[in-house]
Amino acid sequence: MREIGVSPSVGEIIKAFLHLGVTAYGGLAMVEPIRQRVVKEKGWLNQKEFLDGLALCQMVPGATVVQLATYVGYRLRRTPGALAAAAGFILPAFVLMLGLSALYFTYGNIAWVKSVSRGLGAVVIALLLQAVWHLGRNVRKHWFDVGIALLALLALWFRANYILVFVAAGLLRLILSLRLLADQVSPSEPMPGPKLPVGTILSHLALTLVVLAVMIGGLWRLDPKLGLMASTFFKIALVAFGGGYAMIPILQWDLVDHLGWLTLQQFLDGILLGFVTPGPIIITATFVGYWVKGLLGAIVATVAIFLPPILIIIFLTPFYQRIKEAKLMRPVIQGILAALVGMLVLVTLQMGVVTLTDLKSLALMAGASLALIVFKVNLLWIVVSAAGLSLFLF
Repeated sequence: MREIGVSPSVGEIIKAFLHLGVTAYGGLAMVEPIRQRVVKEKGWLNQKEFLDGLALCQMVPGATVVQLATYVGYRLRRTPGALAAAAGFILPAFVLMLGLSALYFTYGNIAWVKSVSRGLGAVVIALLLQAVWHLGRNVRKHWFDVGIALLALLALWFRANYILVFVAAGLLRLILSLRLLADQVSPSEPMPGPKLPVGTILSHLALTLVVLAVMIGGLWRLDPKLGLMASTFFKIALVAFGGGYAMIPILQWDLVDHLGWLTLQQFLDGILLGFVTPGPIIITATFVGYWVKGLLGAIVATVAIFLPPILIIIFLTPFYQRIKEAKLMRPVIQGILAALVGMLVLVTLQMGVVTLTDLKSLALMAGASLALIVFKVNLLWIVVSAAGLSLFLF
């Protein structure tokens, strides 16, 4: 094992995360393989450093496992290491999803493919229910989080803008937390820890937004549709707290309901491909980009969904010890997560109405849900089983 504190080369970082990107499945389940490789096998970080990084990644929007790879790379080799780790982790999933997207959009209308797609749609609903179950555990702890989730669901049902819903949820949760805190802690009691360097952090975030704005502007000049795609995925990446699962309802809201780039069935199939490929779940962006603008669209969509959270981690990691003391951040993020759970419930209901049209698909969904949530069966076995049954049932 490498001695802790000795930094590897950028090439070693890429090699390690390429291997992880090929072999790691299952959303947040990928955290443990990363920990095993980085802490136990390589000794690049100690346990506390790794857990600090995991906590930081859960406090900012985006795909948690990609951010964790970015954090590890930054701690080892600063910005070059961060970009190398993130790129190495994403690349295998991108290449595989690109190939699967080409096959899907070429052969997706064949009868047996339609049958399999119909059955696997029920598995996607089960995956969404699993996401509601896991994300909902944080919401169920407090009555006001449940209330915020229900209010968000109601607002979104009546077509409220989801960005405004998230902002309102964060502010409401902050107000409730301050009110509860005021009942327990004297206002004159000093807060522990160093003062948060708000100005410095805001300047770094402003620089991030400038970089993204320049990229979007260049793409708009090249092709307005590419510019719209990049701005849409940037926006999604910047508001989706809670990892890849949290991005699913926002993607459906923008790409299916508002822009109409995909049908709901295509979206369901793309989500499923994102689940069964290794690496981050939200690699579904590659699928969308390929359908809209071919190879260039796939590249733009993939970069746009991952780059903002990668840049945020690069800019915030040096300040993390002080960020941990910012007690106002956690309630706001918790409120946004509660609103996301409400949105996820609504999207699951909407997809279920379209997908679960008979007892056979309903039974498949129920069986897949039990296997995932109760018995914790590996997703690949569930997909293979559901695909085989679909050939006979549909």
